[in-house]
Amino acid sequence: MTNQLDIRLERRDRDPLPPDALLKFQVINRGKDPRDNYRWVLYEDGRYHLACHSGKHEDWRVPFDTPLPESPTGQLVPDQVAAVIAQLQQADFFAQPAYQADMTVEDGSFYVITARADDQVHEAIYEALTPPLAQFLEALILIWTSQKKI
Repeated sequence: MTNQLDIRLERRDRDPLPPDALLKFQVINRGKDPRDNYRWVLYEDGRYHLACHSGKHEDWRVPFDTPLPESPTGQLVPDQVAAVIAQLQQADFFAQPAYQADMTVEDGSFYVITARADDQVHEAIYEALTPPLAQFLEALILIWTSQKKI
């Protein structure tokens, strides 16, 4: 990992993954507009908790200004949870480097994925890279939330 992370990465959601959670996914704009930033935590039973940036553009260096809700935002069906697990395995996620970047890209996003398998928890940060796992997770939550009108 680099010696000096971007301030937004330093301020990412660094809370430990809850014991029965499968995954935490964070999307942080690399530009100076945090309105599209969001994060969600997926539990093994399919519950997920989603928090989006409020849209107030007070400090671009603060990626999240709303807490994760205490009650689930929604529920994925077992096949969707199984697909997340399959994508983690296909990506060989637990062997991924902790930090990957494409420094030729000026804008883009930071993707932060934290996942659990058995007793192992691993976090990977992708700067200006969108690996297939991040594409899958982004599409999954965007499709699901558009259906729920969140």
